[in-house]
Amino acid sequence: MLHIIFTLYGVLFLGKTMVIAKKEMGSLLQEKTLVLAIIVQLLIASFSSLLVIGLASFFDPSALDKYGGQRANVGIVGEGELKRFIEKSQVRPYYYHDIDSALYDFNRNKIDAVLVMPPQDSGSSEIIQIIIYLPRSDIKGTFVTLQLKKPLEEYEAFVRDVRNPRIGFEPVRLYVESSHRKTSTYFEFIYGILIPLLVFTPVFISGGLIIDMFTEEFERKTMELLLVSPVSFSEILDGKMLTAVVIVPVQVFLWLALVRLNGVAVYNTWIILLLISIIAVIVVLIGALVAVKYKDRTISQYMYSLILILLFLVGYLFADSPFNIVTRLSSGAAGIETLVYSSAFAIVALPLYVYIRRLQIS
Repeated sequence: MLHIIFTLYGVLFLGKTMVIAKKEMGSLLQEKTLVLAIIVQLLIASFSSLLVIGLASFFDPSALDKYGGQRANVGIVGEGELKRFIEKSQVRPYYYHDIDSALYDFNRNKIDAVLVMPPQDSGSSEIIQIIIYLPRSDIKGTFVTLQLKKPLEEYEAFVRDVRNPRIGFEPVRLYVESSHRKTSTYFEFIYGILIPLLVFTPVFISGGLIIDMFTEEFERKTMELLLVSPVSFSEILDGKMLTAVVIVPVQVFLWLALVRLNGVAVYNTWIILLLISIIAVIVVLIGALVAVKYKDRTISQYMYSLILILLFLVGYLFADSPFNIVTRLSSGAAGIETLVYSSAFAIVALPLYVYIRRLQIS
C-alpha cells in the first residue's frame, strides 16, 4: 500500500524525476562500496565511546587516568628518597629485598610492575637512574605508567630543588596569567574528530555515488537512450541528485542517534541535519559536474578526490568552516545563529545547480 501511495505521489508531483530517483534508490543496495562504508560508519557510531578511549590513549595517555580506578601493585626493590613519594601515590607498593624475587612475582602476574630504587642521593652529583619493569600489555602498561607518573614527577621536582643552587644563576620564571585551560582529550576527540567524521563521511560518499550513477550511464551507452526518451537531462539530474542527497541526512541522523546512545550529548541535531544537507547538495553537484564533463569513472573519481582535498584545505583557512560549525553545533557552543552560514552555503549551491542544468550532453 505504501509503495502504491509513494508511486502515485511521485507521478503526480515529481513525475519523471521521482521515477529516476526510485530506479537509483533500488540499485543502491547493489553498491558494495556504499554498503561497506555504511557498515564501517555503523560500527564507529555504535562503539564511539570505546573508540574514543582507544584513540585518546594514543594521542594523550593521561586521558586514561580517570578510567584507571584500580590501584597498581608495584614491587619496590631497595631503599631511597623516592620511597616516600611512592607511598603517598595511587600505587600499592610491595617491598622486596632483591630484584630476582620481585621479577619472579612480576613474571607470574602477582604484581603489575617492578621499580628499582636509585642508590644515588639527591644531594650527590651523580646522575639518578630509575629502572622500571612494565608488563607487555600496552593497556595495562599505560595504566601503571599513569599511576607512577605523579610520584616520579614529584621526586624529579624535589631533586631539582636540591640541586638548583649548583646552576650558578637564577632561571627565568614565566607567569602567564591569561593562559587558557586545556580542553579534555575526550571532548576534543568526540566533538572535534568523531562527530565531524561521522557527519561528513556520508557527504563524501554521496559525491562519489553521483559520479558512479552518471558514468555508468555513459559507459553502458544508456544515457543516449534516456535522452531520446520523454525524459530531459534536468529530470535525470534531479532524480539522481535526489537519491544521492536524501540518504545523507538519514545516515547522519542515525549516526548521531547511536552516538547519543553511547552517552554522548549531541546538541542542535536538526540544524546539523539542515547544514549537512546543504553541503551534500554542493558536493553532489560538484560530483555530477565532474562526471558529466569527463564521462569516465576513473578520471572522474580522481578529479573529485583532488577537488575534495582542495576544498578541505581551503575550508580550514576560515574559522567558520563547515567542519568547525558542526563541532560547535554538536557541542552546544553555537545555535540558531549558524543558520546564516547555512543560507550562505545554499547561495553557493544555487548557481552550481543552474549551471549544470544548462549543460548540453554530447
